[in-house]
Amino acid sequence: MKKQKAKKKKSIFWTTTLVILPLAILADVFILLGAYNYVRETTYDEYKEDILDAVEVTNVLLGDCDLKNPKDAYTDSVELGKLCDLLGLPYIYVLEVDEKAETIKYLTIGAGTNPPYEISETREIGKVNPTENIDFYHSVLNDTSNKHFRHVDSKYADTLISYLPRTGGNVKDEIIAAEVSVSAVMKQLNRAFGITALMVIFFTVVMLVIFAIIIHKRVQNPAKIISQKMSSFVHDRKKGYEKLEVKGSKEFTDMADSFNIMTGEIDRYISDIEALNLEKHTREAELNIARNIQMGLLRPTHTDTGAADIRAYMLPAKDVGGDLYEYRVLGDGRIFAAIADVSGKGISAALFMAHSVTLLSQYAQMGHTPAQILTAFNDTLVTQNPGGLFITTFIAIWDPESGRLTYSNAGHNFPYVLSDALVRLEEAHGVAAGLFEGEQYEDAFIDLKGGDILFLYTDGVNEAKNTDGKFYSTERLEEKLTSCIDSGSSETLNDILSDLNGFTEGAEQNDDITMLTLRVKPQRTETVLRLSSEIPQLVVIKEAIEKTDLSDRLKNKLILAAEEMFVNICSYAYDTVGEVEVRIATDQSMAELTFIDGGKPFDPTVELPDIDDYDYENTIGGLGRFLTFTMSDGYSYEYRDKKNILTIIYKRGD
Repeated sequence: MKKQKAKKKKSIFWTTTLVILPLAILADVFILLGAYNYVRETTYDEYKEDILDAVEVTNVLLGDCDLKNPKDAYTDSVELGKLCDLLGLPYIYVLEVDEKAETIKYLTIGAGTNPPYEISETREIGKVNPTENIDFYHSVLNDTSNKHFRHVDSKYADTLISYLPRTGGNVKDEIIAAEVSVSAVMKQLNRAFGITALMVIFFTVVMLVIFAIIIHKRVQNPAKIISQKMSSFVHDRKKGYEKLEVKGSKEFTDMADSFNIMTGEIDRYISDIEALNLEKHTREAELNIARNIQMGLLRPTHTDTGAADIRAYMLPAKDVGGDLYEYRVLGDGRIFAAIADVSGKGISAALFMAHSVTLLSQYAQMGHTPAQILTAFNDTLVTQNPGGLFITTFIAIWDPESGRLTYSNAGHNFPYVLSDALVRLEEAHGVAAGLFEGEQYEDAFIDLKGGDILFLYTDGVNEAKNTDGKFYSTERLEEKLTSCIDSGSSETLNDILSDLNGFTEGAEQNDDITMLTLRVKPQRTETVLRLSSEIPQLVVIKEAIEKTDLSDRLKNKLILAAEEMFVNICSYAYDTVGEVEVRIATDQSMAELTFIDGGKPFDPTVELPDIDDYDYENTIGGLGRFLTFTMSDGYSYEYRDKKNILTIIYKRGD
């Protein structure tokens, strides 16, 4: 039989290169296409603005001039030609419209020095042409809004034309027109973009080639050497091991050093294992089993229930104890949380803890109160506790609807609530579970509001020791919890853990450290007002702001902002009366004021005045916007779905 050849695997060099190269080029293509579309649309809009400006400037430039006078027509033709060169346009001209005869007459024509197309055979001063677009010219003559455009694709060129009726003197039935060659502009844009695209792709390929070479030299070669040495160590360890030396990036030299250290440690570890006696083997195995049992039964360290944010932390000691924490959302939406500490250590404590977690979870899901859970839990443990262990336990159930926290305590450390002040939950304190059958526990209650935090912990926290043998202490824990209230910290667990680690740094941990926090999420309220863009409606906004629970100072800030922004909308957004939507949103930490209108696009957050250079006597406007935005803690504007949307944010407590 012929032996099958082993399939040769591709190296990291070729794999990386073959994957990244087409992806990078494809990304370039998509980016360039997106950029091209954006630039094309932007360019088109810019030229629309240019021809709009051109007809407006021409209207001012012509003034009361009588273009029916050939001398004036010729003179203005020269001037308009200069204006074409100045604005980079091919033609600007003035038409006289005869609506009855349905004709147009060219009164004057200005052309740039080098127009991209010639149309003199149809556009000459004094030439009268029939037109099929008399209705369009009629609409232009009767509307001075300067919003009239035509896109004309004729035999001469693809052009975009803007029209504006003359408004000087006694002039009537005359229209100013300015045009730009769309085809010429797009041709120039396409040529420039083509060169740019080729350069981008070329440089992308060059950079990827350089990257591939670097990968080959700095990654593949060192990785290959390390792989060969590892294989040699695994298969020929008895022959001895030569120290691995790799030249390359810092990561690979560090890897080589770590591998050298690892091989030495493995050799020493194997020698130690062979010297260990059966008792030590059994002890280590027992601790590992206990630790796995303990950690495997715990809930995730972070859960967001929607109404509350729950965070937990547990660090087992070297000699495994029996700490546990448990939480879950019950079927009726209430949140169950518990923390406990089993007496004793090792596998017996871990198994007792596992049994306790199961019982607590089952009783909680049966709809019992915390006191009823502890009563049933205690009686069950007493009858199923051959080792004579006991467990201190604190149980709480929080109802998001009412905000009521119901709790009961079986010999555990007093938990805390971080609210406007630090509250120690000292009520309903009974004996540890598992000691005496028939114990009756009591429920206690406290109401939690948005932002309040329930903090649970085991004695591994307050009894943690530093290198001098001093305890972390309950007093220090309370001081740190109080500082969390003063600072407004929502990361209480991390703050306590950081302080605890700083205190015990270098000391051996002698007990499990377990903590759990339940933070009530602030509830957001929002008032939506739909008003007409009339200044007297401002009183409705003020009344809505006054009804909020904000401080008087913050209410005044919102009222000042509402006056400035709403009056601006009423004055400038609409040509007639329109609709304005005002939203006033608050929660425990902030207030948010939002204005939505369908008027003319306008971003009030740009071109704010420089207060140092502001001319209070001669400058009109701008100061109110400046004060509104500088007094806020954040603001944003966007124009979406043909609506102006302005949001101003204020932090509570300011």
